[in-house]
Amino acid sequence: MEETSATSPLPALECPANPRTVPTISESVNSLGMLELCDANSFSEINSRILPLSEFSTPKKRQCFSQDGSLFKPVCDEAFKPTVGMRFDDIASVDAFYKNYAHHVGFGVRLGPQRMVNNVIHWKRFMCTREGYRSTKGTYIANHLDKNDSNKRRKVKVTRCGCDAHIYVNRDSEGKYNIASMVEHHNHELVSPRKQHLIRSKRKVSGKAKSTLFDCHKASIGPAQAYRLLHVGEGGFDRVGCTKKDLQNYYSEFKNKIKICDAQMLVDQFNRLKQLNGAFFFEYDVDEAGTLLRLFWADPTSRKNYSHFHDVLSFDSTYSTNQYSYIFAPFTGINHHMQSVFLGGGFLLNEATEDYIWLFEAFLKSMGSFAPGVIITNESGSMRNAIEAILPNTVHRLCMWHIMRKVPEKVPLELRTNEFFYKRLNSCVWNSETPSEFEENWKNVMLRFDLQDNEWFAKCYHIRGSWVPAYFMGIPLAGILRTTSRSESENSFFKNFIRRKLAFVEFWLRFDTALKCQRQEELVADHASLHTTPRLLSSWEIERQGSLIFTHEVFDLFQSEVLAAREHCDVQDTKDVGDLKIMFVSDQSHRKNKVREVHLQTATMIAKCSCMLFESKGIVCRHVIRVLRGAKINELPAYYVLKRWEKMCTRDIVYDGEGNPLEDNPIDCVDMDTRRKISVARNKLEDLIRHAKNSNGGLDLLNSGLCDLESTISQSVLAVAQTSQEEQESFVGSSFPTQVDILTPTSITARGTCSRIKGHRDTEKKAQPKKKLGVTVRVPRVCGTCKELTLHDSHKCPKKK
Repeated sequence: MEETSATSPLPALECPANPRTVPTISESVNSLGMLELCDANSFSEINSRILPLSEFSTPKKRQCFSQDGSLFKPVCDEAFKPTVGMRFDDIASVDAFYKNYAHHVGFGVRLGPQRMVNNVIHWKRFMCTREGYRSTKGTYIANHLDKNDSNKRRKVKVTRCGCDAHIYVNRDSEGKYNIASMVEHHNHELVSPRKQHLIRSKRKVSGKAKSTLFDCHKASIGPAQAYRLLHVGEGGFDRVGCTKKDLQNYYSEFKNKIKICDAQMLVDQFNRLKQLNGAFFFEYDVDEAGTLLRLFWADPTSRKNYSHFHDVLSFDSTYSTNQYSYIFAPFTGINHHMQSVFLGGGFLLNEATEDYIWLFEAFLKSMGSFAPGVIITNESGSMRNAIEAILPNTVHRLCMWHIMRKVPEKVPLELRTNEFFYKRLNSCVWNSETPSEFEENWKNVMLRFDLQDNEWFAKCYHIRGSWVPAYFMGIPLAGILRTTSRSESENSFFKNFIRRKLAFVEFWLRFDTALKCQRQEELVADHASLHTTPRLLSSWEIERQGSLIFTHEVFDLFQSEVLAAREHCDVQDTKDVGDLKIMFVSDQSHRKNKVREVHLQTATMIAKCSCMLFESKGIVCRHVIRVLRGAKINELPAYYVLKRWEKMCTRDIVYDGEGNPLEDNPIDCVDMDTRRKISVARNKLEDLIRHAKNSNGGLDLLNSGLCDLESTISQSVLAVAQTSQEEQESFVGSSFPTQVDILTPTSITARGTCSRIKGHRDTEKKAQPKKKLGVTVRVPRVCGTCKELTLHDSHKCPKKK
């Protein structure tokens, strides 16, 4: 049942038959008793059109009764009520007093007209928010039933009803403000206690709400979810102090404010980071009009990671763009825990060859002109041209997944559902170990399925050296990456924090949080590798040595090779050729029980295997381990221990070309110390609340102590009120620029962007199976169990145990 408001409805005024004798509001309010008239039609006359009102003109203010003719008198303690003659020191005290009274009894306050002379208010009026009527001059009356009406406006709720409740204050000769006149009664019902927190003049986005909103934004939590968090934390919507829409509007104002200077603020932020840490690198390029065309940055940690893990990286520019349609193009590497690491990133407005040339040049400049060993990308022609021009000594590899996923589109209809075809093709591509073996298998597949004249397969065969694994077996660590899955995994990770339609400033705040989360995962893995020991599964000394040197993730791979060498490998034959000893090692774990050829240099005791696992992935293979075991070598030679896989590989101090240490030091020591102290104080206060809430006496003691503490702090620390802009600048970390030289484009369409936002209808259409010529098209996909590109999933996999 709805609570009743703190009002005392007065009986309806009855009017005489002559409409000119209708009492005015001031007369009805100032009379202590209501008129007792006997005309039975008086109630209907008051609510009828006895007053000269036109539907399209502003109603006269003297029609100020409720629809049932009642006036409502607020009911509250006399100490809260304003009275004529009350005196106040300043106008702010008047405002605070009247709003406190209004919100207590259930109505909102609107500031009325005032007179100001020499910046001094001489008189002012404070009114009920429902005072007056909405003006209809120049207002278009929309016909919402007319579908062809092009001037439709959104429906607006009418809040004005001609209420005359107000106070009028003027300034006396002593500079004080006195209530000269007032009207207490309202012509509308007052807000009940359950809804008083919704009164507009009572609502305010508090400092805590703003802080929560900004913190949630950094964690990729939107205003709606931030409001839910406030509701839960405060113990109810009435304690939040604002509505969800108020919080959203506040953030919209912030977004509108940064819209014009967004690119300039991002560059200014990078300049600030560069000043704080000389190892921070960034470059940008603009056109003649000042529009930002290209941007690249790499923080000190990214540059340090590249110095350790530069051998292979993935580059992808298909990441979702921001609200200006810029393309986010990150460089991704693999660290010593087999994790993806961010090595640098850029924004491109276009995807022409010159754009990629500029980006690769900036990347090389940031990394001391040290080119990567292998780079893997998609089939973009502009990327390929830029890599040939800027990275001529880098092995360029195309993503296998992007090529193989096109197979169903390029084969005839009868082969699209042929599982045997996909099995043969996958075996040819993935299992061929030498170029000659691949070429022979490829020709057999083309002949077997009559694809010799297929142009797309002919093109793939022509560029086979850039995507088939058999051609990369001898390239150091090229086997770590065979697809751009690392970049796609990186993109998927960043999508948890970043969404499309973000401004540059918003992107950077969320991206910084995402990057810290990624590096926190590396710290967790470092801690586990350094302070825990993996379980050993054999008595071989070489396994124990590996557990002490390698990170846990790399040791798991190494351990599997050790166990396979013990269980499945055996030396079948040996041949001596001078200092070279050739051994033939059978491998029963191989599907064809293949015999590997291991060449052992007796002078250096360095062995090389025909499987080339160590060359392609940097992990010694089972066949070499078996040979070393047979040669009575129980410890792994230093040749087989790559520094990039060691636990301590990132402990070295690295410097850039200018002598700056590549260390991600705290951005601002003073700010970090302040944040630490705030965190300690907040935690202590939370502990006190949890301890005191068990008794009323404890809470009273806590509140009184906080009041004393507040008084002490107020006396010792000067309170400085922040403006809205200062609050937002503190959130962003940089000031709003007074001069904007770097602009964002007005409208650009780039590859990877959506032409429109897709709705549920698009999802329904996508879910419907596509049919061509009466044949259901089944698209092959990688099975989670057998890891082959087939038409079954892991649930129906024949290899599933």
